[in-house]
Amino acid sequence: MKSTVESTSKFQIKLEQRRQQALLAANKCMQILRHNFGATEVFLCGSLAGESPWHWHSDIDIAVRGMTQESIWNAYSALEDSVPNWLQVDLIPLEFAPTHLVDRILHKIPMSENKYLALKSHIEDELKSIKGTIQTLIDLLKQKDTIPEVALIPALASYIADFYSGCERISERVAVYLDGGLPTSKDWHQELLKQVAEPGGYERPPLWSGSLLLELDEYRKFRHLERHIYKIRLKPDRVIALAENVEKVFNKIQSTITEFYQWLEQQAEEQELN
Repeated sequence: MKSTVESTSKFQIKLEQRRQQALLAANKCMQILRHNFGATEVFLCGSLAGESPWHWHSDIDIAVRGMTQESIWNAYSALEDSVPNWLQVDLIPLEFAPTHLVDRILHKIPMSENKYLALKSHIEDELKSIKGTIQTLIDLLKQKDTIPEVALIPALASYIADFYSGCERISERVAVYLDGGLPTSKDWHQELLKQVAEPGGYERPPLWSGSLLLELDEYRKFRHLERHIYKIRLKPDRVIALAENVEKVFNKIQSTITEFYQWLEQQAEEQELN
């Protein structure tokens, strides 16, 4: 028992050291964006800004105004050279971001201090983004007979990968808020899906289960494939089938999330009473 406590304590110390390194790197990145790439406004957001729990796989999220798409593209190279190799930087140009995301970053939509309601808000934001991705997939599929395969398949594959990434971010939120963190193993993406498919911290129910879990795992495997091989080698029939199935899978996700919301709201009420 003592060794477990000591191990946990050492991990928390390393996690805090990692966060401090990230804060220093973020400040440097923000200066670079202002002075070298014309950003008129720069906002630190996400877990490093305290908007959600900091965890082992957290990155630096920076929202900006006043940068052209070209300057954003060029900035990534400069920022990559300015942060530790274990840390990634995500830029969010507010002029092009969805309204709900901009409102959240600018605190026009306040985040609840109740962790259960805060988690619910984060999930709602992810679902809105996933819906936008799905609509793009639907629009592409409607034009599949008029778009050359060499252009259609890579486009579909990219949005399918985005769809799963959105689902994975929901899993991440649940794991960080309720389970104490994400897996730290090399195959953590696979382990994360397994983790949230089981009951977790604070007696939370499984997030994904049954046929939905199996279907999401197929999308996880596809995203891995999409990232690691040339898109021209993807099998067109498989890509189209996965794209056409996204709506059905998302309907299951929404049904599951609705039940999960009920549990979150119940926990929030109990927390308020205590």
